[in-house]
Amino acid sequence: MPMVGLGVYNISSHETQRVVEEAIAEGYRSIDTAAMYHNEDGVGAAVRSSGVPREELFVTTKICEPCYTEKETMLTIETSMKKLGLDYVDLMLLHWPVGKPDVMWHTLEQMYKEQLFRAIGVSNFYPNTFPLIANGASIMPVVNQCECSVLYQQRKMMEYLKPHNVALEAWSPLAEGRHGIPSNATLAAIGMRHGKTAAQVALKFLVQNGIVIIPKTTHRERMRENIDLFDFELTEEEINEIRWLDTGHNVTGWPSDALTYNPHNN
Repeated sequence: MPMVGLGVYNISSHETQRVVEEAIAEGYRSIDTAAMYHNEDGVGAAVRSSGVPREELFVTTKICEPCYTEKETMLTIETSMKKLGLDYVDLMLLHWPVGKPDVMWHTLEQMYKEQLFRAIGVSNFYPNTFPLIANGASIMPVVNQCECSVLYQQRKMMEYLKPHNVALEAWSPLAEGRHGIPSNATLAAIGMRHGKTAAQVALKFLVQNGIVIIPKTTHRERMRENIDLFDFELTEEEINEIRWLDTGHNVTGWPSDALTYNPHNN
């Protein structure tokens, strides 16, 4: 899985194909979508028209409907697959802990064994809900996709996932661009030393700490900037400076603590 991909949250379906085609042309090989984004069709169309061999691209999608049975889960997955128009996806995630996560996960395991997915994982599962998957899994998630940025560094989550050998993937790695990261004085000063922008430093911090990122943009110049991270390294001193930016809580308005399993749904 590439360390840097393109997220397509909140991009309209009719615009998604153009955005993904441009990203692939700029060198992106990982695209992240979801059923709730309502643009899986645009992602699939871009992948098919890109001219890049399918095996060189990494496509992630997520099921978000609260399913309670294997049949419901399979129908939801089939809907996503039809919209994508692809023979397989590289990574299928449970978008959050709703419905019966254990039943949904066992269905993903079954379909993984049938090679409909190359890998399976979860999104927005925190220590209060991750055991719903881990405790009964025959195949462990490879990824947990959560909000993560220099403002919310998820150090506790990384330590929690480490014994399970689960990678952390950051959604909103630039905190949706609304919380001062592009103009942050600490990041800008570090960027000047490397000939990079504050945003590039913020993304590099995550990548250098082993966190996969999927920054979203519809602008081609930003696509180039967001993937241009591999010709410099942050020093230990710079990493420690950035550590001080951590607020210790989410900043995007999507409260992680609210994304919890309701036992009364059983």
